Amino acid sequence: MDYYGLFPKFKLNRPLNEAEIKYQLNNGDVINCQSIMPDAKVISMNSNFLEMVDKYYSSKGLGSLVAFFGFSSMLFVITLVTFFCFFDSNYISLNDVVFFLIVFIPSCLMAIWMLILLKSEWFAWTHYPVRFDRKNRLVHVSRLNGSTYSVPWDSVFFTSGLNHRKDANKDYYISGHVLADDGETVIDTFCLPATHSDRKQLERHWEFVRRYMEEGPDSVVGVVDFCLPIAKKREGYRFGLLCLLSGFNGAPLFLFPFLFVLAFIFSIPRYLAMVTSRVPVWPESIELQCQVDKDDPYLVDASRNPKHPWRNLFKKPSTHHRESR
Repeated sequence: MDYYGLFPKFKLNRPLNEAEIKYQLNNGDVINCQSIMPDAKVISMNSNFLEMVDKYYSSKGLGSLVAFFGFSSMLFVITLVTFFCFFDSNYISLNDVVFFLIVFIPSCLMAIWMLILLKSEWFAWTHYPVRFDRKNRLVHVSRLNGSTYSVPWDSVFFTSGLNHRKDANKDYYISGHVLADDGETVIDTFCLPATHSDRKQLERHWEFVRRYMEEGPDSVVGVVDFCLPIAKKREGYRFGLLCLLSGFNGAPLFLFPFLFVLAFIFSIPRYLAMVTSRVPVWPESIELQCQVDKDDPYLVDASRNPKHPWRNLFKKPSTHHRESR
């Protein structure tokens, strides 16, 4: 689970750091991987473009679950201390007022903090798609505020990064930095969807995207056997539950009851996050650049998914489609 970029936001208008330069991923460099990895992040693919979700999609709902309980707890504390200091006594002493302020002010600040975190998932956007436009050699990106922008594929500085909790939880991710004219200052950042504790594993995901853009859909279409059914619509509850359960892919069957209960608990805030959020829509200018032929031989979308994806939940993950969390 990596929320860095969503909360807190990426730092912009800064120079590239040494680690980003050291681990740069060049568009033209072939990485010798035994397998490449779409990682169940593809929304659709065709001859002209590849559309994928953001890196926050897999964990959507977990942050709001924490925020909701945090806000509720702070609200309970504020109500409780207000009652005991001002309504449970006939005399209000100075000590009561001091104690109230000591508890009330930090609790209010924490409650506001939790509301900001909650707002990052509820009443936001269901996902933030990234579209790799091979035909025009562009990358179309959705910002967190719902706006979009396009940047030339060849000008993006791709690199593997590390989340802000460097000591607590080492989640690496692949970021695409949009640079200023000086070639050093980061003015915008987007991310590929996969995260992993092992930097080398991310190279398999990067190579999937790189091959599509540089070598064409024929080089990657064979590994895309599932697409997320969220193109121009919200994720349904059942699929959200399936998405959470897929994180336990490969677990022993005897753990299924416990894992199902765990996924069910997390599925509720995930569903609330989805139904309270808006579905992203690409501007007409981008859609006009990304027309798809009806008889496109490389068209892959959710309509071609297996009819019974539940049956594949607890199979051992293949080398192609291991989910990185």
